[in-house]
Amino acid sequence: MALGSWFQSKKNRWAVDRLHRSIQDQALRPDFYYDGGARDNFSGRFEMTSLHAALMFRRLRTAGGAGKSLSQDVFDALFDGFDEALRDIGTGDLTVGKKIRKMGEAFYGRAKAYDDALANGADGIELQHSLVRNLGLADTEMDRFARYVRLVEMTLSRHTDEQLMSGEVNWPRLP
Repeated sequence: MALGSWFQSKKNRWAVDRLHRSIQDQALRPDFYYDGGARDNFSGRFEMTSLHAALMFRRLRTAGGAGKSLSQDVFDALFDGFDEALRDIGTGDLTVGKKIRKMGEAFYGRAKAYDDALANGADGIELQHSLVRNLGLADTEMDRFARYVRLVEMTLSRHTDEQLMSGEVNWPRLP
């Protein structure tokens, strides 16, 4: 391995770790669960993590090939974490792979639903329905979460590609 590629891989690993930790920290904020309305269990935490990761990956796609590559690396780190979490809660080795595969399929379905809703929905109804369906929100919470998702998207769009490629993210708070 050339010295330059070693430095690049170390820098990328650092950015992957920072983005992974940032997504997890934001997705696990208590205000999403207690007063926020999202389910506070393994499934609810997976959904909140998927939402934040999908929004981050949506933004990283606009950063070209390097952004797409970073997205894949962060995705891999997230699912390594899910694998570890499943094992920590006692899921047997024989079923972890199947559950991770199902979680991956679920993630891609949700990411597509959020992406389509954000691309198509000027009125936000499609986004609200996706959030209610995936996060298990009460109808009274869907407008607030939809505003939050739009705020996240706007906040991420203000980050430079260089900030995101170095793992720097400033997330907004739930309104």
